[in-house]
Amino acid sequence: MIRRSDESGVSGEGYVLDGVIFHTGQVAVCWKTDVQASRHGYSSLGVYPSMEAFMFIHVSSHPTNRTEIIYNK
Repeated sequence: MIRRSDESGVSGEGYVLDGVIFHTGQVAVCWKTDVQASRHGYSSLGVYPSMEAFMFIHVSSHPTNRTEIIYNK
């Protein structure tokens, strides 16, 4: 996921997470942390029941972030 802007100032801009959609439809994401720039270097994981739930929480509720989801196989 790429954020062109970060209205909250928390997760930053650019390439901010890696994720996977499982065959069940569940989604797991790992928020990226730039160890060089971060005070602590820790990251966090999130699990969502569906891509719809993830999108509602992290994308559509923050339209000014201009978020882009890139899928790879």
